[in-house]
Amino acid sequence: MIIRDMRSEDIPQVAEIHRKCFSDQVSLFSALHPTVVRHLYARYVEELESMGKVLVDPNSGRIGGFAAGTLKPGFHMRFLRAHFLLLFGHILLSLITRIGVWKLLVRAIFTKDPFRRYRKNPLLFEKTSPAGPVGYFMPIAIDPDCRGGGNAVRLARALMDHFFNLGITRIRGNKINIHNIPSYKLFVEKLGWSCAVIENCCYIVWKDKEKELLCPSDKEDSDSHSERWITRRMKISDLFEVARLYMRCFPQRENTLLGSSYIERFCLQALLEKQSVVVVIEDMNSHRIAAAAAGTLHPGFGLRFIKRNKYFFIGRMFLGFFKSPLIRKKILHRVFFFLKKKTNTHFFKIDNQTGQKIPPGTRLNHLFICVDPQWQQQGLGKIILSYFTDTLFQMGAKRIWGCVEIPNIASLKLHSALGWKSQQTSEDWFTVWVDAPNQF
Repeated sequence: MIIRDMRSEDIPQVAEIHRKCFSDQVSLFSALHPTVVRHLYARYVEELESMGKVLVDPNSGRIGGFAAGTLKPGFHMRFLRAHFLLLFGHILLSLITRIGVWKLLVRAIFTKDPFRRYRKNPLLFEKTSPAGPVGYFMPIAIDPDCRGGGNAVRLARALMDHFFNLGITRIRGNKINIHNIPSYKLFVEKLGWSCAVIENCCYIVWKDKEKELLCPSDKEDSDSHSERWITRRMKISDLFEVARLYMRCFPQRENTLLGSSYIERFCLQALLEKQSVVVVIEDMNSHRIAAAAAGTLHPGFGLRFIKRNKYFFIGRMFLGFFKSPLIRKKILHRVFFFLKKKTNTHFFKIDNQTGQKIPPGTRLNHLFICVDPQWQQQGLGKIILSYFTDTLFQMGAKRIWGCVEIPNIASLKLHSALGWKSQQTSEDWFTVWVDAPNQF
């Protein structure tokens, strides 16, 4: 049995395992129509902040178990808002046909749940405050035919490692019923989670990331560049610092004028998308982020960001329209541009910006690269750009495209020194690109 990320095609089997492991006496989702459970687990795949792992037989493709979690609290409320009509309709039908649904609803509405106190204020029960970002371990279930052999431990550890690799410092688990001895043994005895009891009714569990030295890959990077600098992928705990770094490097850009929270969300999407990446350089002496770069293999990153954050984006643009002349100019330019009559131009495997031939598989956009002004002129630009391009080529990029503002001669020289080609494509921008080694 192997463990991999949960996919859309796994949802029917995952929903069936949920109904096997969580009876309709304890789970409203099991008591309702199977379609509801499928929509529930589809959200773990579709939502950027959530994730799932599955235990798979590589020969038959059969799912033997799953575990899921989220970085953002309130998962079930978000599911309720997104599928309110679906849930409302199936609950009404089930109230007519199944007495068990009545019992579950009455218990959920009128019975006092001590776990709610923990959800509102976890620090009342946990012994210490988390050192950084928090993740939430949601359901875990193993098909009865696949239990034993440490499968549950392996699956839980895979999801835990995923959390910790993203920079999560504490994982909070779901409620464990006082009589659910197997779950208690799994998390507390086998995985070493901390535990507390609430009113002799349920257990709460949480796990802190153990303090560790540099991982081997970080050590190799630091040795190859300098003992002072570490090149690595960004973690969630770096979001605030990377956003401030971006604002210091690009004080007059539109993104900066929309605020640090806008840039944090932008970088978070690049971190969580499987085909995107953000890399940073960390100063070992001060543990500050000295440089950062971001890119994606999947085109249309900015459009995806706006769709996922449409209300936040509209609000920021509305405020920026009144506060910033630059944002007013950008908005008005876009409005009048779309009102103009467009000419139909067709390119056959040709990039619209550079006029260069696009090789098969070229799908990459270079989003940004920045070096803290305090540490410029120390070679960090070459280090971060080299590490960034190597990472993207390892991810499968065949050509990396980027843009450099015409006044930014230093950035243009940096790209040229590392073998990037360039061409002026507008009054404001140079387009730069580099091909993967041995591609042509």
